[in-house]
Amino acid sequence: MTQEEIHHFHTLGFLHCKQLLSPEEMRVIADAFDVAMRRARGGAPEPELRQGAHGYSAKRQQVVPFFDYDPDAFYPLLDDERIVNLFSALMGEDFILTLSEGIIHAGGSGWHHDAVAPDGFFSMRAAIYLDALGPENGCLSVIPGSHFREFREALIVTIGKLGVRPEDVPGRYPLCNEPGDVIFMNHKLFHSALSRKPGRRAIHINCVQNTTPEKNGEHFDWLVRFLEGETRHWGRFYSDRLIAIAGPCRQKMLTRAIELGFGNAGPITRLQDLR
Repeated sequence: MTQEEIHHFHTLGFLHCKQLLSPEEMRVIADAFDVAMRRARGGAPEPELRQGAHGYSAKRQQVVPFFDYDPDAFYPLLDDERIVNLFSALMGEDFILTLSEGIIHAGGSGWHHDAVAPDGFFSMRAAIYLDALGPENGCLSVIPGSHFREFREALIVTIGKLGVRPEDVPGRYPLCNEPGDVIFMNHKLFHSALSRKPGRRAIHINCVQNTTPEKNGEHFDWLVRFLEGETRHWGRFYSDRLIAIAGPCRQKMLTRAIELGFGNAGPITRLQDLR
């Protein structure tokens, strides 16, 4: 990763790494994804999807945590230097892995942001879309720079009052995707997927920065609340297998959440290979 790429992420809120994964790797991942999602829905051939009035996903298939449905296919993503080193460069070497997700979307999504940490602190995701996507069929669109607080707060108040269609919001930047691309995004960034196309497939790897009470009390308090909320909503982050066979690099991503009482604690709400 170059300093220019780091500046791009911190200034604009995202980084689009084209063809980070090879076509051969993507074929393996996509095949494993389809089998895993079918297993997660009890063998039903198709997911139960429902769109709302605007074509957005009212009901989608979302599996969290996801990687335990096929450890052989998905665990290597957590050990892949091409992905892990980017998280490290953007968040610091002691960043924390939180949740893996597998998602099949029913349609698009309107403009929104995800978790909002205090200024100077953030959580983020790496998004791996398994299909070719453009502006007309649901690629991720972002508003660059909207991870900054004043810009984001202004958008929260006014984005629905601009008098334009969501597709025509000034500043919309579509991230056209080809399988193999990986998009890194600050959770504070305003984003959308403006399409009625059903069946878009995505894998998310979510992480958060680390801190201590001594380093920054406000950031630490938010971090604990964030981990508590994610555990309460999704259950246990890490299975025993994920922990037991982790090498030094992956262990580093897991250890801090476990030290704080999360990660390997909480209800088991999805399939996890526990030993």
